[in-house]
This record gives sequence, C-alpha cells and structure tokens, in this order.
Amino acid sequence: MILSAKIVCTLLALFFVATGWMKAGGHPHMIEEFDKFQLPHWLRILAGVLELIAAPLMLLVWWLPTLASLGALLVSAVMVGAAYTNFVKRPAVFGWGTLVILALCLIPALAFNPLQPLLP
Repeated sequence: MILSAKIVCTLLALFFVATGWMKAGGHPHMIEEFDKFQLPHWLRILAGVLELIAAPLMLLVWWLPTLASLGALLVSAVMVGAAYTNFVKRPAVFGWGTLVILALCLIPALAFNPLQPLLP
C-alpha cells in the first residue's frame, strides 16, 4: 500500500508541475479557460502557484512522506475548487474527472498523514 501511495504521489506531482506551470505562466489555453468561465486571472495565478508549491512537496514522498502529505492536502483544496467549477460550468464528465484526481490526491494525504499516530 505504501509503495502504491508513493507512486501515485509522484505521478500526481509531475502532473501538477505541468498544470501549475501552465496556469501561473499564462499558457493561452489556461487563459482561455478562465476567460470562458469568467473567473479572475488572479485566481488562475493563485491556483498555479499553489500547484507549484505542492508538487515539489509531493515529490519528497520518497524521503519525507509527511511533507508529501501536506502537499497533497494543499493541492486537494485546489482540486475541490476545480471540481466545483467543472460541475457547474461544464458537462458533468469534466467534474467527475476532477473528482477522480481529487480522490487520487487524498491517497498520499491519508497514507502519510502526520496525525496518524495520534489517531486511535
């Protein structure tokens, strides 16, 4: 289970490096998406920066799993907003896709939870 969670965390980190870079860097597709949904561009930049902060933390899963858990929690918050936007502004299939990514983010967040030893 732990090895699987580490692999999922690593793959997600690589995904969020790419998407964060596209959002924060002002890739034309991301600008178009935020314009289409009538969302402010500061939100695009904020989401991208949060993804770019979380991704390196998630890559630390092989050495410091607790930090990876914090990165996964951070990016999970971004994914909640993305899921909401996709369910409200697009066909439902896009919302379900973001919920799958959110669920995958919760795997390392729960597997390497720093509070786990305190829980009964």
